[in-house]
Order: sequence, then structure tokens, then C-alpha cells
Amino acid sequence: MGAEDKLTAVERTQWIILALMIIGSIPFWDRQITLGVFIGGVISILNFKALRMIFARGFARRGKTGALVAQYAVKFLALIAVVAGVVVLLRGAVNLIAFLVGLLTVFLAIVVTGIRGYRHTGQEETNHGA
Repeated sequence: MGAEDKLTAVERTQWIILALMIIGSIPFWDRQITLGVFIGGVISILNFKALRMIFARGFARRGKTGALVAQYAVKFLALIAVVAGVVVLLRGAVNLIAFLVGLLTVFLAIVVTGIRGYRHTGQEETNHGA
């Protein structure tokens, strides 16, 4: 599995995890929890997608690291502003713990994709070694 395939697998896994988190939040019967998970997850997924695009363009340019650093810094500051905006402006409308849980979708997707890749590699070694 190539690097591009792994990144695509992480992105797909993020959406699956977000859907599972939203479904898992429904039994709480609290719109603030579901909305917090949704907003946090979408921010996390969009941040990952922006990061992927920035690095793809940066590595394609080879040697122009100044633009890469500037784009990354702007993306990072935008992420901080969006998260702070949600915390400050949507404090009553969004459960902040659920929002933080939603922000974990990237981390969880990377872990799940890594475990899947590790299991797949282990199975290949077992099949080739026998």
C-alpha cells in the first residue's frame, strides 16, 4: 500500500469514525453533544485535508520551503481561530467535551489505519514465510 493509498484510507476512516461517534451520541438525547461531536469531527477532517494539500504542494515544489512553512503557519493559526471561535461563540450550543471528542477523529483514524496495516503486513509475512 503506497503513501497516497494510506492517506486516502485515513481520510475514509475519519468519516466512518465520525459517523460512528454521531450515532453513538444519539442515545444521550442531547443535541449539544451530537452537534459538538459533529463540529469537532468536521474541523478535524478539514484540517487533515488542508494539511495533506499543503504538504503535497510543498513536496512537489522541491526546495521552496518558505512557502510551505508560511502555508502551514496560516493553516495552524486558522485552526486555532476556528477552535477558539467554537469554544467562545458556541459555548452554550455545543458540549465542549463532545467537541473535543470530535476533534479526536484524526487521531483515531490514524491509529485504526495503522493497526489495519500492521495486521495486513503480519498476515503477508505469515503467508510468505510458510
